[in-house]
Amino acid sequence: MLVASLVLPGVALAQPAPPAGESAPAEDAKDEARARFFKGRKLYQEGAWSAALAEFQASRTLYPSESATVGAAESLKRLQRFDEALDLFEVVLRDFSEALEAPRRDAIQREVIALRGLVGTVEIAQAEPGATITVDGQRRGDFPLVAPLRVAAGSHGVRVYKEGFEPFETRVEVAGGQTARVAARLVRLKQVGTLRVVEARGRELSVVVDGVEVGKTSAAPLSVPLAPGAHVVLLRGAGRLGTAPVRVSLRVDEVEQLRLEAEELDAALRIAPVPVDALVSLDGVSLGRGPWEGQVRAGKHTVEATAEGFLPATRAIALARGGREELSVELERDPGSPFWRKPPPPPRFLVELGTAVLIAPSFGGDVAGTCGTGCSAGVGAGSYGVLRGGYQLSSGIGFGASFGALSVKQATRGRRTSLNLVGDPALATSAMDAAGDTTAAGQVDDVLRLRGLLLGAWVGYALDAGLPIHFRLGAGGVFGSMSDARSGSFAARTEGAAAYRVGTVVATQAARFVFVAPEVRVGWSLSEHVEVNAGLEVPVLFAVSRPAWREADGIHAGPDGYGWFSAETLVGGVVVGVAPTVGARFDL
Repeated sequence: MLVASLVLPGVALAQPAPPAGESAPAEDAKDEARARFFKGRKLYQEGAWSAALAEFQASRTLYPSESATVGAAESLKRLQRFDEALDLFEVVLRDFSEALEAPRRDAIQREVIALRGLVGTVEIAQAEPGATITVDGQRRGDFPLVAPLRVAAGSHGVRVYKEGFEPFETRVEVAGGQTARVAARLVRLKQVGTLRVVEARGRELSVVVDGVEVGKTSAAPLSVPLAPGAHVVLLRGAGRLGTAPVRVSLRVDEVEQLRLEAEELDAALRIAPVPVDALVSLDGVSLGRGPWEGQVRAGKHTVEATAEGFLPATRAIALARGGREELSVELERDPGSPFWRKPPPPPRFLVELGTAVLIAPSFGGDVAGTCGTGCSAGVGAGSYGVLRGGYQLSSGIGFGASFGALSVKQATRGRRTSLNLVGDPALATSAMDAAGDTTAAGQVDDVLRLRGLLLGAWVGYALDAGLPIHFRLGAGGVFGSMSDARSGSFAARTEGAAAYRVGTVVATQAARFVFVAPEVRVGWSLSEHVEVNAGLEVPVLFAVSRPAWREADGIHAGPDGYGWFSAETLVGGVVVGVAPTVGARFDL
């Protein structure tokens, strides 16, 4: 750390050589500068950055030195006033370079490089010539600026003022190493009020309105035309002479008289709110938004800060005579404030691709639904894919159409059934069972398969709960086919014949369903327009017609000749599925 090496006892206060013809600084000023320097060093080591900064700056004013300048720069860096710290480190390299040892020069150069990454610039354009520019309440010069306006990376309040014009105010976000451009077009005042300021004893002091010097008092009042509304006014004179800030309100075409009496303000205060655009009040007087710095009376003061989305904060501070303090007021977020709610997204068209593993516990019907003792039935399983298109409103409500395809299979084994026999026309009827029974009992294995296309519509609601959550209800129709691939063995009814097997026989029938499908999904945004998601869908299919075996289809029945299966339905009236889904959504 630079301060540790530069502020050790015995380190000389280096300074540039005085110009020819000038005498060396007075010894008493040098002694006081040294005393303030070591006082600043002690405060710095105690972590009192603001107080240390005041001492280092006082030392520099009395006697410019390398050590005090570095101390002030380090204090500013600790206070996160990176732009001011960068300015002072550059002063060290410019004014004290020849006196710096190589390792120290290298360390300071590294600090400059690092700080430049934390500092950006604000470029003001299109303002009126001579307009005063303030940033975060601090005057930074008149337009046009002769040097880049450097600020620490972050959010800053910019104000441009010129008498006779409406003040221009905006907030800019400045990234490190980047330039934020502000077009500050000033509009002439069409309605004005007049502020008339007089110092009680007729002394000459600068009149500061909203952080900008607008003139000086004298024996005669100073009249200033201003925009109607509230303004913060104070007087500032030589040394510590001045007044505490007061707030006045101006009305259109009216004159507001303000009589102020200057006094010695023997303490200095800087208020640094977080967030930086918080509204700051001192002893009940609203000072405006952002940091504020000025002379105040020694003693107790109350500082208040408010900002949208944050809980108000109040701080009490006691200032010693001749003291200088920086008070950081950090506000806590108000979790219940609507400020933190994201603005609703704009209405947009969307396209979504989805796929799922589709699980159907049972197809039901006369096949899977009658698998009893000695029969085993697997769970129906398959997949489906879907393409959806639609439109989502800012409210989160969406609607659209869907198109897809599905395929689900379920197998049963060892189900008892019978085969209806017609016999073999080439044999005598006496060869059949004497009892005249025309059915053969047996066991079969069935493989049921549903294939189809789905076409429907959907309505949904999107909720942003950190991650996007989507609720959707789809409905429509499934148009496809239901098949049963069956094989099995049967006891022969022909006298003296052995049992026989029936090879795989496939029955296929058209299948029509109406479906409803509630779904919930959680999304992960990959970009502004792309989201991947996962969820759970529960499709429920209602059979419009129930496909079944056709009794007209003949089957070779071994020694029993020919037969047919009864018209067993392949699916029940309602089929319920469960579908874990994954997908991708594209907002257009």
